[in-house]
Amino acid sequence: MAAAGKKEPSSEEMNILIEDIRQKRFRRVYLFYGEEEYLVQQYRKELIRAVCGEGDSMNLNIHRSGSLDWSAVQDEILSMPFFASHRLVVLDDTKLFAAGRKKEASKDSEEDRSDDAPASSGDTEDSRTDEEDGAGALKAAVAAFLPQIPESTVVLFTEHADEKKPDGQKGKTSVDRRGKLFKAVAKTGLTVSFSSPDEQAIRKWVLGKLGAEKIRITGETLALFLSMAGQDMSRISTETEKLISCAGKGGVIRKEDVMALTSELLESQVFRMIDLITQSDLRGALELYHDLLLLKTDPNKIFYLLVRQFDQLLAAAVIMAEQGSTGRVMEELGLKKWQADKVMRQARWFSVDSIRKVLERCAGMQERARSGRIDMRIGLELLIVACSSRQNRRG
Repeated sequence: MAAAGKKEPSSEEMNILIEDIRQKRFRRVYLFYGEEEYLVQQYRKELIRAVCGEGDSMNLNIHRSGSLDWSAVQDEILSMPFFASHRLVVLDDTKLFAAGRKKEASKDSEEDRSDDAPASSGDTEDSRTDEEDGAGALKAAVAAFLPQIPESTVVLFTEHADEKKPDGQKGKTSVDRRGKLFKAVAKTGLTVSFSSPDEQAIRKWVLGKLGAEKIRITGETLALFLSMAGQDMSRISTETEKLISCAGKGGVIRKEDVMALTSELLESQVFRMIDLITQSDLRGALELYHDLLLLKTDPNKIFYLLVRQFDQLLAAAVIMAEQGSTGRVMEELGLKKWQADKVMRQARWFSVDSIRKVLERCAGMQERARSGRIDMRIGLELLIVACSSRQNRRG
């Protein structure tokens, strides 16, 4: 897969990695990390395929997160490959690259410190307490061992993306670039940070995937697709594969195709949000909403689909109040049976009057957003809270 990323310091390392894979000229150790988890996993697959080929399980050892038996891993690394040029040892999410906790100065040392002694100029790995839980000793052992990796073995570390908080702020960092182990990997092999790609890089990546299948798309239609798919690479990849399947080799992608495929994903998320509301799971509904915002989903699209869903619930609730059947819901709303069943299930949680009140609230909120009296993101959050209120629910 072609690289997709911003023009950052990591772009040089990315180009080196691509050449290593293309020429099958491998370094002894690699570290893949960064906020774009999708790219980490994709290049992990590419490296495994390049080193071991297809189906070579004899020369591939994978260790996933959890306690690491470093002695056993060392034995695997030092083992000669079986009828092949290289062996690959993959260590996923070891958490060995995370920064340790800061040391807490003891009371005696605080008292002994001179009043005019200079304060610490910053945290270094030596001023952390990894040793308290044994992680520091393991990090030191791994760092010291890296130069001993034989040329016939490739070691790959992958670390999960940095933690993200619901408000979009950064949480715990998965990789400390100042750490001794990180520096040891950089010296012995290659570290690659996979950042979220910018719009130009995503556009180039999608066009590359479509071009490989000789599929045509106009610039306007591509812009529509990217605006609906967001900037999460995993989601973009999934939606791109849908477009490819829809158009077929040598086909053409139209605006109608984009609208049908990408809205389907967002629709299911909004439907799930209403499910959580009916289960009185306000926290879950808000977390799902914040997840959509993190994926850079347009709040206006979420609002549109939420209103459309409540319109369907109102129609279904009226039909059911008149003792109407599933068949009538299917006919009047143009739904398939499984869709009608789901809409009717949700509608049972609301009275007809409560759904009307929700839709009135939606109309009022939309008017305030248009006039600039409220931000759509905040308005939607307040709307979700209001929909979850028991007074808007049956019983």
